Amino acid sequence: MKHYLSLHAESARNAARHFIRQPLATLLILLMLSIAMTLPLALYLGVQSGQAVLGKLNEAPQITLYMELGADEVDNEAVKNLLAEDTRIENSEFVAKQAGLEELQQSMGGQDLVSMLDENPLPDVFIVTPDAGTAPSAIQALQQDLADLPMVEAAKLDTEWMQTLYQINDFVHKIFWFLAITLSVAFVLVAHNTIRLQILSRKEEIEITKLLGAPASFIRRPFLYQAAWQSVLSAAISIGLCAWLMRASQPLISQIFRPYGLNIEWRFFHAWEILTVLAVVTALGIAGAWLATQQHLLSFKARK
Repeated sequence: MKHYLSLHAESARNAARHFIRQPLATLLILLMLSIAMTLPLALYLGVQSGQAVLGKLNEAPQITLYMELGADEVDNEAVKNLLAEDTRIENSEFVAKQAGLEELQQSMGGQDLVSMLDENPLPDVFIVTPDAGTAPSAIQALQQDLADLPMVEAAKLDTEWMQTLYQINDFVHKIFWFLAITLSVAFVLVAHNTIRLQILSRKEEIEITKLLGAPASFIRRPFLYQAAWQSVLSAAISIGLCAWLMRASQPLISQIFRPYGLNIEWRFFHAWEILTVLAVVTALGIAGAWLATQQHLLSFKARK
């Protein structure tokens, strides 16, 4: 067991020395990989920051039902009973047309609007509050159902802007997963190509070692550690770039959303998220290196 661990430690040290011997080439590869990773990681932080803000908007949006002007007390009572029976509704409040007119008069400085108008132009109104935590799609479905109630002229969602935020957040979330998957494949291919070039530069050494009876694991091990170091370093640079991007863009984000009463602050990775990123990126790099070495070993067997 001790000998096995010493072999791995020696392979890890040799892989690290390889980066030191070729600093410029190593830096270019690390920058290319880290920049590619920064976009999905920054989108992930954006999605998580947006969800944190949306989670604070725990006030359920209200739906306002405008009754037809010809609706009478019987119609209002029928709608009130239907709202009370709907399990998706937490509360409903009825505002009579006369109360609405009085409120309008107060907002206009107490002017006598009745003398200026032949009749009250305002409809009776129901203010409906859906259950807290209802999904945006369910609220929209409820709005459509309420608009179809008898003698209801229109159903308006008071906070349609919040629905737009949910939709934007969902759209960015989908873009994140698309980029995460496609760039993960690209990362494997880049790691594969990088290690393949290293294998070709040491082709004769590898073939002599293979002829001397070295197992495939012995030949493969240093390249796997090289890919692991490459992945860890590029992930660390990418996380650093994300930190810089969050700090640089925070004033602009605050300036854009402050007029809407939203205080959006970028959040950074938690410790477990950083460990997850390092583990996933390392696994992808090792997978690319394993494919490259396996391809070379198979071609060597074919030539034999």
